[in-house]
Order: sequence, then C-alpha cells, then structure tokens
Amino acid sequence: MVGMVARELRRKERAATKEEVDQILRTANVGRLGLSKNNQPYVVPLNFFYDETGHIYVHSAESGMMIEFLMSNPTVCFEADEYIATMPDEFTCKFDAAYRSVIVFGTARILTDLEQRTNALKLIVAKYAGREHAEALDTVMVDKYRSSLGSETTVIDMTIERVTGKVGPKESSG
Repeated sequence: MVGMVARELRRKERAATKEEVDQILRTANVGRLGLSKNNQPYVVPLNFFYDETGHIYVHSAESGMMIEFLMSNPTVCFEADEYIATMPDEFTCKFDAAYRSVIVFGTARILTDLEQRTNALKLIVAKYAGREHAEALDTVMVDKYRSSLGSETTVIDMTIERVTGKVGPKESSG
C-alpha cells in the first residue's frame, strides 16, 4: 500500500491495518470511483485492479459522463468494501455490521500509450477472467477492439495519494 491515512478515524479501534487495506483492494470485486465537476459529484461502480505500487486501474468507454468529469477534474476518490453480516442485538439501536472498507484519494489520468493500456487491461482481465484470457490480449487486439456501440476502450490510471480503511467491528472493540 502506498499513501498515508487521509485523516485520523473517529473510531480508531476500527482502523484497518496496512495488510487489511491491501487485501480489501486486492479482493474486492467492485470499486466505486468518485469524481466531481463544477460542484456536482458523480460515483461510478467499476471493475478494477489494485497495483500495490500505488495505482488503481479501471476501464471504460472512451466517452460518457465519467470521462467528461475526469477531463474536467482529475482529483478523484475510490471506495471498495466488503459487507460481511448484520450483527443483531436485543436492543435495535445496538445492531452493528461486520464489514471491511477502504477509501483512496488520488489523481487519475487516461492512459494514451497503447503498451501501457494493454498492460493495465491484462491486469484487469487476469483478475476477473483468469491469466489465460489476459495472456491472449495484445496491443493489436486492444487497438482494434470497439464495443457494440463503436467505442474504443479507455484505461484510467489512478495514482494513490492517501488511503484510509475500516474494519468493523474488530474483536477487541467488544
């Protein structure tokens, strides 16, 4: 994990360790990219790959609201979580939830170099479809591919600047 905690957590006993943060980002199936343009927030659920050198890679179509917001403001945040269970209590207000979550702050950019795009897509494909499919990807395939709507695949590289994570409840929080 690269980065520092964004700010001190209110519930310090629920702070995730570096190892927990890395595991959540490695294993979560969906992440949410938060963007902002002219005071208007926008959140997009995405498949992603977490590179422990300090990057998160996502892909999308070459146009749309996400790309428009990103071009306007490259400062982003990213959230990934795992809901584990609801933890009931005799007193309804004392219900809790077992969960693990991470929020990442950083800057995103669109990868324009074909080799970089291909390498990032291979990482994403390996995570979701397996190494065999990732190894089949090459620069020719990535360059020529168009969606059913004719859109080229865009790859976004988010550079991680700060990270915070929570795990709740931890056994010691009683």
